[in-house]
Amino acid sequence: MLREEINRAFISRPFILAVVLGILALAQGLADYMSGPSWWGDAEYLARLPQNYNNAYDAVIWAQSGLIGLIGPLIAVLPFADSFAHDRVLGYLRFVLTRTTYRRYLAGKYFASFLSGGFAVSIPMSLCFLFSVIILPRGLNPDPFQARIQPSEALGPFGTLYDSAPGLYILSLIALSFIFGATYAIFGLSLSTLTENRYVVLATPFVLYNVIHYGLAILGIPAWSPVSTLVPHWLKNITWVQVITSLGGVFSISTALYFVMAHKVKNRI
Repeated sequence: MLREEINRAFISRPFILAVVLGILALAQGLADYMSGPSWWGDAEYLARLPQNYNNAYDAVIWAQSGLIGLIGPLIAVLPFADSFAHDRVLGYLRFVLTRTTYRRYLAGKYFASFLSGGFAVSIPMSLCFLFSVIILPRGLNPDPFQARIQPSEALGPFGTLYDSAPGLYILSLIALSFIFGATYAIFGLSLSTLTENRYVVLATPFVLYNVIHYGLAILGIPAWSPVSTLVPHWLKNITWVQVITSLGGVFSISTALYFVMAHKVKNRI
């Protein structure tokens, strides 16, 4: 059952659409990075810039600070989060229960959603890093007074890696993007136990995420925004407390809701 659910999640148009959407969002940020004045200034201006003023690591950080930070939940839920609701609408759930146990079905769908959501967000991040490494230098700008990216202490919970191991820092961002995508995919999956409307399932995580983001900014506590769990460098002084509390809360509540409500759905089949 697990293999079948994983195939349904990954070998599908929604998964491809999610990855493409992530690539386009990061491409927008990367294009913004490459449109800076350092790319088209006169020769005298360019000569005054420090070595590696533009580099692969800063490009990824800049790109991630763009549109993907706001549409991350939508990318995560697109591949498979609405599948439980879809199965109920089509009557597929009754067919499945003639071939396997309900527990295995729920577990298979849970892990398929977890993996597909994680990879839908992290694959575009990985491709962005690969592209940046190919076209840009891999050294850091040695002059912090002429830098396009904030100092390492302002780059989130693992920002100290930026100075000593910038490649590892970017890989940490990619790993965090996987966890973020997996978490919000499970959030969407839990909603599919409450409604058979796939559009509600797909839209709700994205809408709540942005409402909370802007709401906390208005209240003066932007560091607790859910955006910090995908883009931990978008503000200074974001710590593991904000990241773990936000992601852990969403993941725990969503997991409990999914298994509790899914069993109630079975009683109505």
